[in-house]
Amino acid sequence: MSSLGERGPEIGEAVVARTSAIVEALSPLDDDGLGAPSRLPDWNRLTIACHLRYGAETLTRMTSDVIAGRTASYYPEGRARERDGTLRQRDGETARDVVASLARAGDALHAAWAKLDEHQWTVVAHEPSDNPDIGSEPLVVLALLRLTEVEVHGEDLDLGLPDWSGLFVELALPFRFARLRGRRPDPRAGALPARATWLFVASDGPAFRISVTGEAVESRPAERDEPADVVIDGSGRDLLALVLGRRCRGPIGLSGDAPLAEMFPRAFPGP
Repeated sequence: MSSLGERGPEIGEAVVARTSAIVEALSPLDDDGLGAPSRLPDWNRLTIACHLRYGAETLTRMTSDVIAGRTASYYPEGRARERDGTLRQRDGETARDVVASLARAGDALHAAWAKLDEHQWTVVAHEPSDNPDIGSEPLVVLALLRLTEVEVHGEDLDLGLPDWSGLFVELALPFRFARLRGRRPDPRAGALPARATWLFVASDGPAFRISVTGEAVESRPAERDEPADVVIDGSGRDLLALVLGRRCRGPIGLSGDAPLAEMFPRAFPGP
C-alpha cells in the first residue's frame, strides 16, 4: 500500500473539496428541500447528510485511535445497533443544524488527516476481533473509502454537483476491482455458469478480468484483448459506476454473453 499511501494527502484534499461542495449545495435548502428524495432509494437528502456527518466524525475518531495504537471500529457498538441512528437527526436538531454539523465534522476530519505523515497514512486500522465491519485497512484506504462516500453520495443528492473527480476514478477503479477478490457472488443473482469470465476495458484506462469458478472469485488487471465470456467497455468513470451500482453517463459497449453481462451487477452489487 506504500504507493497509495503517498497519495494520502491528495485524497484528503479531494475529500475536503467534495465535502465543501456538498455543504454549499445543501446550505440554501429549506426543510422541504432537505427532505426531498435523493437518487438513492428510501433515502432523502437529509438522510445522506446525516450519514456523511457520522462518517466524518467516526473517521476522525478512528484516525486518533489508529495513531495511538488502539483498535478502531466504524461502529463502536456494532453496525446493527448503531447504524439506523446515524441516518437520522439527533434529539433537538433541525435539518439545517445537520448541514452545519456536517461542515464542522468535515473540517475536523481534514485537520486530523493534515497532521499525518507518509508513514502514518499506511498504519493499519485494526478492528476489535468481536466487532468486524470494514476490515483492517491502512488509514489511506479509509480515506479512499471516504472519498467514495462523498463523491457518490454527492451525486445521489441530485443537486447538480460536478461529476466524479479524475483522482477518484483513477484510484477507486483498480481498488474496487481488486476488492472483488474473496467475495462470493450474491446468490440472489441466480445460478451462474460453472465458470464465467468478464473483461472490463476502460477506454481511457486499464482493463480488468473477473472470473468465477463455483464460489471462487478471481479479479486481476488484464490485457485489453484477453478472451472472456463477456467484454464490457466504457470510460473508467462508467466502469467504476457499474461496480458501485450507480448510473453511467456515457455509452457502454458489450460483446459476448448478454445475459451473463446482466448478471454481473446482481452477482456483485455495489459498493
